[in-house]
Amino acid sequence: MKNTYLNRFMLLFLVWAFSFSACTQKEDAVMPQENCDTLAVVQYVPSCGLQLLLENNQVVVPVNASYAYGPTNELVFKIKDFPVQVGQQIIIGYKKSYVEMGATPCNVAGYGHNNLVDITCIAGIEQDI
Repeated sequence: MKNTYLNRFMLLFLVWAFSFSACTQKEDAVMPQENCDTLAVVQYVPSCGLQLLLENNQVVVPVNASYAYGPTNELVFKIKDFPVQVGQQIIIGYKKSYVEMGATPCNVAGYGHNNLVDITCIAGIEQDI
């Protein structure tokens, strides 16, 4: 009997110990999902703002993106309160936006109403900014 209890205890202890060793990497930060299946790279164009280059080479402009200046006067970007950096790869879900915008250099350059999107979900490794 003692041997059985000792074996069970050792087995449970090993399972418990190994479960903590798997938690050393930073996990993906994920917002509520709604078909998050499009790979995108974050870009910034000074006259247009934040843009996303999709895997099919289409450029979209997220209307729910924001930016602020960080402690060292650098730009800090967020999409749906998810911090992103220029060059970062993210996975998004989006739908066409019908927000009305006035004439801007981006509209004239072809990034107008056809490329405005609402980001419905975003997933990626949250980077230290």
